Order: sequence, then structure tokens, then C-alpha cells
Amino acid sequence: MKLNKNLITLVLALAMFLWSFSAGIVNISLPSISQYLDISTNLVSLIVILHLIVLISFLLIFGRIGDIIGHKKVFLYGLFIFTVCSYFCFISLDITQLIFFRMLLGLGSAMILSIVPAIISTTFPHNERGKIFGFISLTTTLGLSSGYGIGGLIVENIGWNWIFLSVFPIGVITFILANKVLPSDHQNNSDKSFDIFGSFLIFLAVLTFILPFNVEINFNMGMPIILTTFIISLILIGIFFVWESKHKHPLFDISILKNLHITSALIAAFLVTLILTGTIYLLPFYFELVMGYPSDFAGFIILLPSLIVIFIGPLSGYISDNMGTRLPILLACLSLIIAVSLLYFFNETIGLLVIFIALAIRALSEGMFTPANNKLVMSHSTQNKVGSVSSLLNSSRYLGMVMGVVVFNAIFYYTISNQIMQLTGIPTKGAFQLSAPTEILLNGFQSAFIIGIILSVLVLLLSFYAKENDIEIEEESYPPL
Repeated sequence: MKLNKNLITLVLALAMFLWSFSAGIVNISLPSISQYLDISTNLVSLIVILHLIVLISFLLIFGRIGDIIGHKKVFLYGLFIFTVCSYFCFISLDITQLIFFRMLLGLGSAMILSIVPAIISTTFPHNERGKIFGFISLTTTLGLSSGYGIGGLIVENIGWNWIFLSVFPIGVITFILANKVLPSDHQNNSDKSFDIFGSFLIFLAVLTFILPFNVEINFNMGMPIILTTFIISLILIGIFFVWESKHKHPLFDISILKNLHITSALIAAFLVTLILTGTIYLLPFYFELVMGYPSDFAGFIILLPSLIVIFIGPLSGYISDNMGTRLPILLACLSLIIAVSLLYFFNETIGLLVIFIALAIRALSEGMFTPANNKLVMSHSTQNKVGSVSSLLNSSRYLGMVMGVVVFNAIFYYTISNQIMQLTGIPTKGAFQLSAPTEILLNGFQSAFIIGIILSVLVLLLSFYAKENDIEIEEESYPPL
């Protein structure tokens, strides 16, 4: 049977568009959900955070399961779960139900995102993959950008719960096309072993590392318990590293991290994604709480500058191919510092022109960094470790996403909560941010953005060290741990 590669590309692009579109519509709707359900920004952030925790925890797991049972099966299961859970999010009656179905939706996300690179690698020849990955990256950006714009319109004119129903028809169409178009897997690999213990370790490590940031605020766990969970997380990470280094078929090869160029580039990818996600998470709250913009206009403001990525991404790839990755990465880091610095000076009197300039520079940084850094990381991969290096790169980016929401939200929440309590003497509860003075809200945003500036400078320093490998590696070169 002759493969229709154009249709396969379309299916993969639709799947990535589906996920990123969903991310955009959820982010722009968070202020409205917070107001409608009378919950704090910290509690509403769990809608995003718990989804991403599940995604990160199962990303490596489903990648391995796909190798065992077939990539097409896992991909279809993921689309089915994602689509069905989106409908259940639509009919959710309270925050508990909404968070629960968003967590289940995270399983579907992990199945989709872990399998797309594998399908590309097994379907397309080496000299076509760069073009396909570029097209997938473009549709991902379009999905996120249009999610902000369309999500804002839906929230403002119909209601926040309808955003989840908007992805349902896309999911159904993608599932039907994928079932007809994607080739069936022919698994010739007799090795069906699966690292169950390693999978359990990575899930617990991620959970105990991230969740206390938000749970402590909502349930007053206390600092001793928070510190205990972090210590447990570090111990679990240590055990995971030892276990993976000795396991015959690990989830990923730990020895890759011995290459410091890869490690520094992965840390840079994590930090850049953290900053980009954290800033874009807070901006809808700034637009609606400080500037008083409706959701549809706030989404429009975020949408337009984000479209710059469509042009900058291919330009970054062209520069990387012809002049090396160092130049676009350094330009991206400098742009990020400038963009977050401009965000720090936002106030209630800032003009739309300055807002668009700041968001355009932020989009420029995103478009320049990601393709060049991806190429830098993969240039150090041996042929037999492409999957492991790719999974590490994806894991660092998605971990950056969840930590961006966690860190920026925690700083914003703690700042305004403490200042309001000092002002009124009354503990904050519910959607208290809706009645917070503008000055206190701005202090919360500025506290978060100053951390973004510091982290941006750190990324710049890391990028000076990381260097692309210009010689294609044919054989194993990483020393064992």
C-alpha cells in the first residue's frame, strides 16, 4: 500500500493543532473561570498545572508503550481520550470535576505528543523530516495563537465552558482521518520489556516536585511538609537516575547527559519555555484585571504579535542551516531579556503600541530560539540515540511549561495575597484578585517579571557555553555513567 505522505502530515499537524489550540483557549479563559466559580488565581491555575503534570509524567512512558504495541494504536487512543475528555470538561459543574477531566485529558495529550515524532521518523526519509518538523511546529504555533483569539471570543459571547466543546469536532475529524490514513505498525522488535518501576519513579518525582507549590497555598500544608516533599522528590530523582543507568531497557539513556553541550542546551530550553509560558499565563489576568479589557480583546492582543513566529521560525531555521545555531540563539536570548524587561514596566496607563511591541519582541525570541536550540541539541545525538535525545528535549520543554505556570503564578499570588492581608488584616479567599487595588496587582506582576528577567540572563550565559556539533555522529560516543 502506497503511503499518502501529505495526508499523514495533515493528520499529525491537525493533532498538534488540536493540543495547542486547546492550550490557548484554556489560558485565555482562566480569568473568567476564576470569576465565575469564585476561586483564586492559584486554584484556577491547577486546571493547567495538573494537566501538564500528567502529560510530563507519561510522556516517556507512552513513547515506550508505542514501541511495544504500535505507534498508531497509542496515537488513536490518545485522540479518543483527548476528544471525549474535552466534552466532559464542557459539562463539568464545578472546579473539582473540571480539574479531574483535565487530568484525564493530560493522558491523551501525552499519548499524542509522545508519538508524533516517532511517526515522522518512521514514515519520512531523513532528508524530508526537517521540513515536516518545521510544518508541525508552524501548525502548533497557529493553534496556540488562534486559541487565544477564538477562545476570547467564545468566553466573551457564549461562556467559558463552551471553549472545551470547540475542540470536540476537530478531535473527531482528526481521529477519523488518522484511522484511515496512518499506516499500521509492523512491530518486528521481539523485545517487549517495559520499565514499570522507572515509570512509577518518574511520575512520583514530578508530582512531589511540582504540586506542593500550589497545594500548600490552597490547603495550608505548612513549610515543613513542603520541604519534606521536595526532599522526597530529590531522593526519587536520584533513585530514578541510578535505576535507569543500570536497567537493560530504560525509558531514556541517562549517559546522554554526560555531554555538557546537550545538558546546557536542555536547561536553556527548560528555562526559555518556563519564561515564555509564565509570561503568557499572567498576561490575560493583567489585561482583564488591570487594563479592564474584555476576554475577546485580550485574546486579540495576544494573537496578533504571536503570528510573527510564523515568519521568524523558518528564518531561524535558515540561519541555523547556513550560519550555525549560535547567532539565532543569542539573538533570541537578548530579545527575551528586552521583552520581559518591557513587561516589567507595564502599568495601568501603558499604551497599546508598547504592549504590541513587547509581545512582538517576545514572539521574536520564541521563534528564533526553538528551531535553533532543537538543532543544536540533536546535532550531538548519535544515530542510535535520536529517540532518547528527542524525548529528553520534549520533556525539558513541557516541564518548563508547567513550571512556568507554577513559578509565575506562585510569585504573583503570594505577592498580592500578602499585601492585601497586610492592608485589610483579613485572610484572602475566593476570587479576591477581582477586588484587589491596581497598585497591588501591578506589584504582583512586577515581582513575577523581575524573576523572568533574571532567568533570561541565565539563559544567555548558558547559550554562550552550548555549542553545535558540525560533524555528523555515526556511532555511539557517550561514556557510560
